[in-house]
Amino acid sequence: EDLATLLAINGGSLPEAQAQGYITQVCEALDYLHSQLPPVIHRDIKPGNIKVVPPDEGHPLGMVKLVDFGVAKVYDAGTKTTVGARAVTPGYSPYEQYGHGTTDARSDIYALGATLYTLLTGQEPVESMQRVVHDPLIPPRQVNPRITADTETVLLKALQMDPDLRYQSAAEMKSTLQDLQTKRGTPGLRTFIPATWRWVLLG
Repeated sequence: EDLATLLAINGGSLPEAQAQGYITQVCEALDYLHSQLPPVIHRDIKPGNIKVVPPDEGHPLGMVKLVDFGVAKVYDAGTKTTVGARAVTPGYSPYEQYGHGTTDARSDIYALGATLYTLLTGQEPVESMQRVVHDPLIPPRQVNPRITADTETVLLKALQMDPDLRYQSAAEMKSTLQDLQTKRGTPGLRTFIPATWRWVLLG
């Protein structure tokens, strides 16, 4: 099942530790994609594009797989997003993906932050185009008071409008999430790292 389906089954939101465990695994997939030469940018990360294999002994949460590379692109620092490639998902696509700049690895970070926001609050973030002049993003703890302050900090950094203010890599975001899991003392969230090709389903 994908995470959008899992959200519906769970009444609209997931427990913080569970959501962080899933997103940490997606960070590993993105770290692999972004480290290719040239980097591969997914550009459509959202709950519906993250599948979860049923849990087993080695994966108490289930192994996560990132799917649907229909609008992925090979990153070229000198090329802006073209009109024909402006596929966006409202709520998950950053401002630059609407043709106002170059999409790069940090664009996937924004979408990943938006996905975690949705998993924890049951609401999609405000569309990035609406945040340009007056930022109406509702702080996640205002929507779901059970979210910890540390996790809210992660969300707000990933969802910065300016790419320079976001996490600069999936590895950096993953490290922060793992530190939060260690701080919480959550058992069973150590991510399993198999051969790289098992992380990514090219759909």
